[in-house]
Amino acid sequence: MNEIKTIFISGGTGFVGRAVTEKYLRNNWRVIVSTRIKNLEEAKTKLFLHGFDKSLLEKSISNNLFCFALDVGLTDKKWSQTDIWVQLLKRINMSPSSILRVVNLVGKTSGTANEILKSNVSTLESIFTLVKYVKKQNKNSLFVNMGSAVEKKRGKRLSPYEYAKEIARQKVEKSNLCDFHFVAHYIKGRGEQKMKSAAPILWNKLKFSHRWLFGFKVSVIDVDDLAEIIYHLLEVIKVPSRGQKPVEIYVTNGELVFGEIVKNLLPKDERSIPKAIIPAWFEGLFLWLYSVIVPIVRSRDQFTRRLASFAKRGLIDFKKQSGADDFKTAEDIKKSALDAYNYEVLERSPNLVVSNKHHPVIYVLRERDEEELRRVVQKALLTSS
Repeated sequence: MNEIKTIFISGGTGFVGRAVTEKYLRNNWRVIVSTRIKNLEEAKTKLFLHGFDKSLLEKSISNNLFCFALDVGLTDKKWSQTDIWVQLLKRINMSPSSILRVVNLVGKTSGTANEILKSNVSTLESIFTLVKYVKKQNKNSLFVNMGSAVEKKRGKRLSPYEYAKEIARQKVEKSNLCDFHFVAHYIKGRGEQKMKSAAPILWNKLKFSHRWLFGFKVSVIDVDDLAEIIYHLLEVIKVPSRGQKPVEIYVTNGELVFGEIVKNLLPKDERSIPKAIIPAWFEGLFLWLYSVIVPIVRSRDQFTRRLASFAKRGLIDFKKQSGADDFKTAEDIKKSALDAYNYEVLERSPNLVVSNKHHPVIYVLRERDEEELRRVVQKALLTSS
């Protein structure tokens, strides 16, 4: 009888973690989830809040397919010591040689600047220590990291989250440990919850700039589709890693105009767009000034700095602004599939998977129509109400 395959997931009780954990359990993997939570019932409750299947959870625990590594606070420097991980694996009766995947999904998007930095950066040293130990015991193991669309931003006026992800990205590359680095531009769930409370403020704060501010498109990905894609690429298609270079994987269901997302989060009687009462040139000047001055004047206010970023994106083509060929719309991915010189099509259905022949970059489109994309956004709001 073949040994049960094991995956270790840090951040497995979180929003994305719930989906990835559930996906691997349904495919008969043993899943180890590390969490800073100290109590088993509290850890289970957190998963249930994110929509985890209760019967699957209890069944998996009783069958020894789901194991919690409790009280693992990765910001604590002790987890950067190999001996501590050795003791943990012994305590949960898990052999490091049986671990085929280590997946890192840890990373706060809000909180104080120090909390965000610790969650996204300090935790990496702990993760790297585990990965080195596991890879030494099992040469077939892979390290999978969850990145962010903001991690390649440059400049002096980055928000705390943007800065943290930039530093984290540099550490991941320097470590030479990461095999696959997934980037989802917009994930349903937590993002909507924050945006729901921010939408009225955003709508009113720059209400005469809708044409400019809300005209750019945002890539949308359903969290369960994201988990499906991670599993499909690694375990079904079995995309090969590229030695010491992480393969970047950008995933999307398609795009929605950002302003449409914000508008749909407002009560129906507050969605009307006020008539512009200022000339377009003045509107553009206002947005430019807003994007430049606000980050300086209110440097510690994350929300106003995010508004400034939106204003800037409304004025400048985002692809040119980023200076990298990272983000591709659904149509861009379809066009790339026709470019046989630069791209190779790894799969056409159920996902369109396109690999860049010259760089370790893969684009995945699991397409949804516009109405389905709206439902992706609304789904999280309905489940939380």
